[in-house]
Amino acid sequence: MFARIFATLLLALPAVTMAATSNGPVLVTGATGQTGRLLVPALIEQGHSVRALIRNPAAAGSLPTGVQSVIADVTTPATLAAAMRGVSTVISTIGARFPIGSNGFAAVDWEGNRALIDAAKSAGVSHFILLSAGSAGKDGFPYSWSISPYPWKAKAEVYLRASGLSYTIIAAGGLKDHPAGQQGVRLAPRAEYESGPISRGDLAQVLAACVGNTAALRKTITIVNSDAITVGAWRQTLGNLPTDK
Repeated sequence: MFARIFATLLLALPAVTMAATSNGPVLVTGATGQTGRLLVPALIEQGHSVRALIRNPAAAGSLPTGVQSVIADVTTPATLAAAMRGVSTVISTIGARFPIGSNGFAAVDWEGNRALIDAAKSAGVSHFILLSAGSAGKDGFPYSWSISPYPWKAKAEVYLRASGLSYTIIAAGGLKDHPAGQQGVRLAPRAEYESGPISRGDLAQVLAACVGNTAALRKTITIVNSDAITVGAWRQTLGNLPTDK
């Protein structure tokens, strides 16, 4: 009984430490994707104004009421400046579905994120949150193969860390289409990553909790579900994780 009450209280807590950021909207790239469409309402629930970057104007109709939409394409960097105007935080959830081509891993997960980082820096964005993969940067098959997403996601991570922007990297395990709160969430630095699945619902909650949160800055955080951890306890863990060296 006590554990259940404790978990409920943790879920009700706000993010650990909120930074004094500007009041500009949060720009979500990949806002109509499988993770983005859960992230947008999570941000709204936390009181954030949201701007969605979309490629297809028809996708605007699927966005929640009150969400701004802007038409742009990460593979066309010249379209990004207008999307960044007045933005306080960028959350990139983009990821290619195909290994090669103009919308492949190199073009989207690396070059697309690089274009977003450059545009965010030029616009004076306060915080850049990158969704990456727990296995990014690993050696050997299949992690270093150019036809896998991992080396390209690793390049984006390195570029963001060196950009001078305030950043957070959330490196997810295998994504599963489950809602938040069904299992505990294990947050750990990259060196302590344990391969495993993570629900998109929990991932969206963690991404949203990093917005304006000084406890999340300059950290690379891996995320997987774990039955050994109390539901909601990740909110306390976040502040105790080490910053990147």
